[in-house]
Amino acid sequence: MTVAAVALIIVAFWAGPALARPTLPFGVRVPAARVAEPAIARVRRDYTRGVAALGVVSLAGAVVFDEWVLVVVIAAFCLLGYHAHRSVAAAKRAGDWYAGIRQAVTTDTSLRTDPVRPQWILLAPAVVLFALTAVVGALRYGDLPSSLPTPNGVTVDATHRTATSVGFAFATVTAQLLIIVLVAVLGTAIPRSRPELDAATPAGSAARYRTYLTGVMRLLFVSAGCAAASLLVASFQVWEILPATLAVTLLSFVPLAAALVLWAVFAFRTGDAGHRLPTGPEESTKQTTLEQRDDDRHWFAAGTVYVNRTDPAVLVHRRAGMYWTLNVGNPISWAIIAGIAAVAVLAGTGVIDLPVRGG
Repeated sequence: MTVAAVALIIVAFWAGPALARPTLPFGVRVPAARVAEPAIARVRRDYTRGVAALGVVSLAGAVVFDEWVLVVVIAAFCLLGYHAHRSVAAAKRAGDWYAGIRQAVTTDTSLRTDPVRPQWILLAPAVVLFALTAVVGALRYGDLPSSLPTPNGVTVDATHRTATSVGFAFATVTAQLLIIVLVAVLGTAIPRSRPELDAATPAGSAARYRTYLTGVMRLLFVSAGCAAASLLVASFQVWEILPATLAVTLLSFVPLAAALVLWAVFAFRTGDAGHRLPTGPEESTKQTTLEQRDDDRHWFAAGTVYVNRTDPAVLVHRRAGMYWTLNVGNPISWAIIAGIAAVAVLAGTGVIDLPVRGG
């Protein structure tokens, strides 16, 4: 499993620059006229070679060492990406790439007056699977032995047993519920987040972003159902309805693998924020002479952390990846972070049980 996880990490970091918006190489905002700069091409080439070299070492380490190697692998790839980010930013400063360029931001009021409406019906399978798991667990609870196999995500360790309790026995059910609640919150918040539009092509970028957002919402709900299905199988292993064998464990990964494939196909088809989607026939006639405003000063950690006190947005699309991040400069974000930290503390102190490696 560790080798497979490392392989996925390698693929993700290798594909990242190819899926990123051309004007955001390694999280650095550059004008459209500069996307083919030799300095950027050189950084891409060095990054690709670095990923290949680190990939070989990481796969060898995954064979020899335990799961903790994943932390080292992720840290190494993040440092490689950060070095690429710093290199592009240095070239941008040295060349003064935004000198004499008219900068602007654009908005599309229709995304507010006629927002993308989540198809909540797609969340129904996750809710049904959660209800089914809870009912089966309630019926099975009275016949459970004094100790149970320990869940670790969607896998179950049959050799490591933990004393039976309501919280522990229903840890996987709790995880299903938390996933449904989280996805419902995201399904409400993401369509109301600040849209990713391009001042050079406002109409075309707004149309592409709407299509992209619709696809993300659908995949998010479908993924919740896949996660609920995987946790259903894990629940049956914990309750010893199904044996905690390799075959059953592989079965529990099938729904998650299907969701991963769907996300990968979607990512390569749309690109970050939908920039790879086909342009409409009107786009070439609705371009402007403006460039998207250089807002690098609000982004930190290679374009992954956003801090802007003057921006009322709570959620913003990250510069790299198919997901959103909090505007840490908004006080509401700190309330959200505090809530997440509270759940983590409750789980760490045993007040609530989640399907992680137990003691």
